[in-house]
Amino acid sequence: MTSTEICNLAVFHLGTGKEIANVETENSQEANACRRYYEVARDEMLRDYPWPFASTTVALGLVEADPNDEWGYSYRYPANCVRIRRILGGERNENRQEREPYKIGRDGTGSLIYTDMDDAEIEYTYRETDTGRYPSDFCMALAYRIAGYIAPRLSGGDPLRLGQLMERMFDMSITKAQKNASNEQQEEEEPESEFARARE
Repeated sequence: MTSTEICNLAVFHLGTGKEIANVETENSQEANACRRYYEVARDEMLRDYPWPFASTTVALGLVEADPNDEWGYSYRYPANCVRIRRILGGERNENRQEREPYKIGRDGTGSLIYTDMDDAEIEYTYRETDTGRYPSDFCMALAYRIAGYIAPRLSGGDPLRLGQLMERMFDMSITKAQKNASNEQQEEEEPESEFARARE
């Protein structure tokens, strides 16, 4: 599904306006409204959940050792990252207490990742812009999210509260999409903490 098709779904959900021929170049009210919100809505959805289709790992580029009194290393934040999920610690099944701590900061060049991990690698959600990689349920949820944003502009101030309806439809569709994504992978059970084991 293309970005134009996703935006047309958003317009059709509202039952107002006309079909968009090309959302990137068209100068219609519908295309202009969708262009204004498309990337924002997409990135919100990518940040909110660890989608398998947008998940990747990368070795970070070292900026500085001992960058300050609190952290051992600073690394450059990947330009195409919408959200860091974790720093890889060498164990596939880490509990929360075992995960490597980190903090986001910045310098004059851009965003930084501070951590004590040497040669750090991260798992993160990539800003995936190729709509051909989006599952159909993600596309439907994205269309509802866009529809909620553009409702006031395409419906004369939204007197019928279509935006609220679109948000409710988005909530249902995003829950379904996240459940389907979760079912595509088999996670190991997170190990019990030392505290929980001691209570047994």
